[in-house]
Amino acid sequence: MDHEEPEYTKLSPKERRNTAGWRMLMLVIGWLLIIASPIIGALPGPGFLILFPIGLAMVLKNSRWAKKQYLKLRDRHPEYGRWTDWALRRKKEGTRPPVPPLKRDILRFFRIRRG
Repeated sequence: MDHEEPEYTKLSPKERRNTAGWRMLMLVIGWLLIIASPIIGALPGPGFLILFPIGLAMVLKNSRWAKKQYLKLRDRHPEYGRWTDWALRRKKEGTRPPVPPLKRDILRFFRIRRG
């Protein structure tokens, strides 16, 4: 009796990473990391700063919807887009860009007027 290997085992590891099942698994793990990051952030240490970017990178790599939302945000706020591109190690940002002006944006978000 001749036993054939399943199609999945014939794929190389690199080809296996491009299957729908693998991408869905990475997407779910990415969302779990994003959801867990504020919970871990309440604990002492830099847990939030580690989990959130890793989860975000996994979601952006495996979700078309997330990529479209990211591109809209990047077009709307280019200074944050440059910073995020650098943090996610995108090719067009070689050196670290200047930090965006957070104080101005926080004041604008809460509509706080000076003077």
